[in-house]
Amino acid sequence: MSASKPLNDMSHLHARRRQARRRRYLFRVDIGLGLLIAAAALLLAPGVAIVAVAALLILAVCGVSILLEQWRSRRR
Repeated sequence: MSASKPLNDMSHLHARRRQARRRRYLFRVDIGLGLLIAAAALLLAPGVAIVAVAALLILAVCGVSILLEQWRSRRR
């Protein structure tokens, strides 16, 4: 049995964990930016219905981005 084989497995495991952390971080950034933009738009122009629609659209785009990222990660 080769000594390099377990090390290679561990480096592969570390790489997968690093990618998972990166995906979780990007997921949080996506959610945070979407919520921040939506809240800022609603606070800067209260009472304007079109701003609420735009905020919901931004949140929907963030949601689609998250779903696509989850779908891609399941395919790997």
